[in-house]
Amino acid sequence: MPPRDYGRLKIFALPISCCVFALSSNAPIRIKTVCPRNCFDTCSIVATVQDGKITRIDGDPDHPITRGHLCAKGYSYLSRTYSPERLKYPLKRVGERGKGKMIRVSWDEAMGEIASRLKALRSKYGGETLIEYRYGGHRDIVAPLVAARFLNLFGATALGGTFCDASEYAGFLYTYGSLQSVPDEVWCEHTECIVIWGHRPETTHAHIVPFIFRAMERGAKLVVIDPIVTPLGSKADFCLQPRPGTDGALALGVANHILKINGEDSDFIRNHTFGFKEYKKLVDEWPVEKASKVTGVPKEGIQAVAKLIAEKDTIMQLGMGLNRYTNSHNAVRAIACLAGVTGNLGRPGACCYFLDKSADHFLTTNATRVSFPDGADIRRDRRLVCITGFNRAVLRARDPPIRAVICWRGNPMPQLMNVEDTKRALRRLDLLVVIDQFMTDTADYADFVLPACTFFEQYNLVPPYGHRYLQAAIPVIAPLHEARPDIDIWVELGRRVGFGNYFPEGWTWLDWARMIVPEGFPLESIINPAKPYRMPEDRRPEVPFKDGIFQTPSGKMEFVSNEIASYGKGKEGDWNPLPHYVEPDESPESRPDLKQRYPLIMISPLSPMRTH
Repeated sequence: MPPRDYGRLKIFALPISCCVFALSSNAPIRIKTVCPRNCFDTCSIVATVQDGKITRIDGDPDHPITRGHLCAKGYSYLSRTYSPERLKYPLKRVGERGKGKMIRVSWDEAMGEIASRLKALRSKYGGETLIEYRYGGHRDIVAPLVAARFLNLFGATALGGTFCDASEYAGFLYTYGSLQSVPDEVWCEHTECIVIWGHRPETTHAHIVPFIFRAMERGAKLVVIDPIVTPLGSKADFCLQPRPGTDGALALGVANHILKINGEDSDFIRNHTFGFKEYKKLVDEWPVEKASKVTGVPKEGIQAVAKLIAEKDTIMQLGMGLNRYTNSHNAVRAIACLAGVTGNLGRPGACCYFLDKSADHFLTTNATRVSFPDGADIRRDRRLVCITGFNRAVLRARDPPIRAVICWRGNPMPQLMNVEDTKRALRRLDLLVVIDQFMTDTADYADFVLPACTFFEQYNLVPPYGHRYLQAAIPVIAPLHEARPDIDIWVELGRRVGFGNYFPEGWTWLDWARMIVPEGFPLESIINPAKPYRMPEDRRPEVPFKDGIFQTPSGKMEFVSNEIASYGKGKEGDWNPLPHYVEPDESPESRPDLKQRYPLIMISPLSPMRTH
């Protein structure tokens, strides 16, 4: 296959690995790729390469969001890529599980034995004896779908759930019916008030900060709501510090004062919302004095913020902090309802949002063509394990037991609750394969550790959830040492286990990617792009809800969600259709017994050098 020419970089589409580089001279070349980390910004990165080595990395100055700068984590990628601690070749355990005693083996030996042991376990227990462990260490969507093809063909136990955002998803889906946002570069020129709630953008969403400052230069007010005073909070007009887990009470108190000062948008409520009468009864129960007592926020602060939201076009950006409590979904619904009360939806400077998953849905239009190949006999009713209970599932699973785990793009030892349960679960396995760039606490328990590529060494398709510009990550250097791209590993494993018909010889990353994206999508246009490629307006409108139509059962913004009540019928738990407030399961109010023993509430601010 002839090389594709991207400037002075020529990329040969070779089987499986997909890429080899030929440089037309020894002069430095600048190649555009994209950060794949689990982050709002999905930055476009310019890598300078000379003699096959990256010499520097910069933010892409042509990208509307990146604008030439990266965060601290982004600039550290160079030292990470060339770290002497990187895994260089496959390793096999020779000592006690958990001690990390390994010997070097060849790829052929490692893959051969992994495949042999998987086939033996499948023969003994059935396919559900295998499960993957994967999370947000890398947001590429192509390799996980190729892995899903293998796992589905194998009949493996399915992995679902999330550590991060399920509560906020639920809150917005049951209120607006979708997760959409106004672009940062648009609202910053129109909004009159910005509310940052449960979010620390200076460390987790750095590229929104210049847009916040731009809006403030225009005269917009800034409100930061966080239990601690963040760097951005120190620059805010109002910084409210609620007791952790009481955000829903604060939102109801704000709504109460908005109605008290007649700050609601009656036309919007009448034409575009459902259930306001019932919602108002709930809000009437939350005067600012009560909200202040529950949250610890002075009533004057609640009143001032309510007045701002009522009077000004307001952008409300929510962050991950709101997901961490048992009452999170109702807290998010209560906050989302503030935009409905005040009509702060459907305008360039007015929206309430968490993240925007339009790009994921757009780019994975045909995902099942990869994950569920035509002609394959695949059971759809296999066992499903939620990732938050992964360790308990491994310990408790019967008929069949879970005896094999392939761990990649995730690290269960530090991610799962109860480390001792995780250790016991990993010790129980007959086969643990870890695919990573470095030895980790989890890798110490592995039977085989396989060296993975960084994103500088492989193709990736990374949908952004904080903006609408699409770009593929491309390999800017050849894989270092004996590292292999993720897709190569899963494809070879599929062939060795006996699924060769479903992993065609000669296929490249581009072939897999083309199966996934919408028909006619110009995939090559987002590879080392001359200019950013913006999602089509019909798939991600610049101003969501401007037509007053919501993707809810009523077609309106819903203060009352009958869908919640219907879903919960006959089930245990709290299925109240209104965004009411209940204390978190463990709080000074709900557990006074714990308060006596543990009088302080610990929250852990995120390090600027960590993605999560």
